[in-house]
Amino acid sequence: MSHAHCRFDFNIAAWQASSNKIATPEQWRQWARDPDFVENLPEYKPPLAFLPAMQRRRLSQAARLVCDASWNLAENHPNSPLVFASHDGELNRSFELWLELMKTHTVSPTSFGLSVHNALAGQWSMLRQNMHESTALAVGDDGIESALAEACALLADGSESVLLVIADDPLSLEYGVKAVRAPFAYALAMVITQGHDYTLSMHAGNRPSETANTQAYWGGLEWIRFMLSDGLQQYRHYSRHTWHWQKNHAAP
Repeated sequence: MSHAHCRFDFNIAAWQASSNKIATPEQWRQWARDPDFVENLPEYKPPLAFLPAMQRRRLSQAARLVCDASWNLAENHPNSPLVFASHDGELNRSFELWLELMKTHTVSPTSFGLSVHNALAGQWSMLRQNMHESTALAVGDDGIESALAEACALLADGSESVLLVIADDPLSLEYGVKAVRAPFAYALAMVITQGHDYTLSMHAGNRPSETANTQAYWGGLEWIRFMLSDGLQQYRHYSRHTWHWQKNHAAP
């Protein structure tokens, strides 16, 4: 492995995941052992009992998952700035808008406002009445690493903790469009703090055998599997670089 071009050390004070398939920590552990486990699971809709019914009804699937994964963490770490990252964003809302535009030649300003990439971060801030700094990233294949790098930069600037949320709601299959889709919708939330329990480093180049088969964009799901495994390291190979994930301690 070449010399690291950048390296970040951090701790994870707490983390939580949510999806439209997996409803319990035990189901997440089963999925981590067997990804095909979700195929026979029914659709799951997080109840979000902490929100008024009117607010719940206005949330998209992606927004519901973000709230479900993040709410308790934000309650316990209320002064954390937010780093939100997504590859898919509100892609399904955008497709709905295009269909409505073709049918009626107009779109609702509210619907349009909720379709932009930083809408989820904005909704989160309003629901939480949170005036702390927030960052919304439109990420590519290495989205989880980009989000962690941004969170570590905030720690370096003096934040005591950072709430990192990565979420993807893949394009619905009802749209017959050729597209790479995550296996299911999910949100992963983590509270990042100073420390050395985890290391993330980027190395230039790629293994020749890996260049034609780089990692899929839903690295947040792979990070959940990494967190639930006994493995202490993992390499993620992309077209021009490799990310090295490390746990600097054995799993409890």
